[in-house]
Amino acid sequence: MKNIVLLVLFVFIQIGLLSSCKKDEDLTVSSKEELEQKLKAEVDNNNLISISYCIVKNDKIVYSGAMGMADKNKNVLATDNTRYLVASVSKTITAVAVMKLVEQNLIDLDDDINKYLPFSVRNPNFPDDKITLRMLLSHRASISDEFQETLTLDCYGTDCAMSLDEYFKAVFLQTGQYFSSKNFSNSKPGSAEDYSNLGSALIGYLVERITQTPFDVYCKTNIFTPLGMTKTEWRLANTPLSELAIPYSDEIKSANPHYTFPDYPNGGLRTTALDLSLFLRMVMLNGSINGTKILSESTMAAMKTLQFGSTEFCLSIYYDTVKGKKVLGHSGGEKGVTAEMFYDTNTNVGVIVFSNEEDAELENTVSLLFNYGEKQ
Repeated sequence: MKNIVLLVLFVFIQIGLLSSCKKDEDLTVSSKEELEQKLKAEVDNNNLISISYCIVKNDKIVYSGAMGMADKNKNVLATDNTRYLVASVSKTITAVAVMKLVEQNLIDLDDDINKYLPFSVRNPNFPDDKITLRMLLSHRASISDEFQETLTLDCYGTDCAMSLDEYFKAVFLQTGQYFSSKNFSNSKPGSAEDYSNLGSALIGYLVERITQTPFDVYCKTNIFTPLGMTKTEWRLANTPLSELAIPYSDEIKSANPHYTFPDYPNGGLRTTALDLSLFLRMVMLNGSINGTKILSESTMAAMKTLQFGSTEFCLSIYYDTVKGKKVLGHSGGEKGVTAEMFYDTNTNVGVIVFSNEEDAELENTVSLLFNYGEKQ
């Protein structure tokens, strides 16, 4: 009886290994037609509402497309020009915005950020230790999301009226309605990695303070317009709703499902796969594309440099592994949206994928797109 049980287990293990091998084989493609078939299978197998995607190599678009519905009720199909909320992929834009100021010597990566703020930001557990821009960009500023995550600050169908200035005064002034000792961790600034949406949004506020320009306006003037990103916006008011994918989530109860939040520089960007591909190619090509320079090569190199001994985090971009492939970029997830933007530093092949549902399983999709792009 024991031998029979062992034999059955052996058979199941072999079947599992064969299935695993088959799965890996399925992530290779030899033609555009095969790519589309396998992408469609991924959409169907994972019950994805839609995906919008783009593959780039060096300064060119290799392939782009979309599958599924941007709006199920109105039967609107997704395209590569459909706008999606891209959640934390937004942080890469915010990082480039502030690195332009570093390049102009308006702020130093290792300056105490209090030099640029109208109030003090110090971890009360380490009051003598400064918090720097480098720490904010690498998620080591000891600023915690713990308390902010308990708040409900989303604004549905409109841009939140609260400005960045009002929000951060409410967070960091002891009299503020969102102030809490839990806005800081128990780690010394610079000593531990603690992913912080609050800290990332504070970078956008620093840009606003230093330039004396609204953050969204600064980004449009200095990043979006120069790159030709005509369908990219921080503000919902500037985004045609007919071009915007509906974010589908059980958490969204509003009749108008499009939402914003006051700390928008950490995740409030809306863009298309084609528009964002211009930004990704600029990053891949070390700050310039099609004769337009956004950052110098040295500044972009600094952005891509690992920080504080980390094996993953650079300055608001990080290394990840997709099916064994090491890539650099950022992912994002919010209510009703999932986004991926990564590139292979060895081949300069980059992939962007959006979906209008949260926690969408996109790893195989990303891997398929990389596999196709590398063969072009």
